Amino acid sequence: MAEPKCPECNVEGIEHIVSKDSQERAKDQHAWFQVAYCDNCGHIYGVFAKHTIGSGKAGPQLVLNR
Repeated sequence: MAEPKCPECNVEGIEHIVSKDSQERAKDQHAWFQVAYCDNCGHIYGVFAKHTIGSGKAGPQLVLNR
């Protein structure tokens, strides 16, 4: 079976692709992003949104005090 290989350091295996919550946080302290990276060299595969602002119909809402 084929295993993913890091384009930077050539380490092979899905176990080397890990993720971590971003330091940026919403008011409820949930992370805004999840960062996927190689645990061997730190190459970043991608940054994925975890915290989103809804359209007002469902989900979280952004309230601005003016």
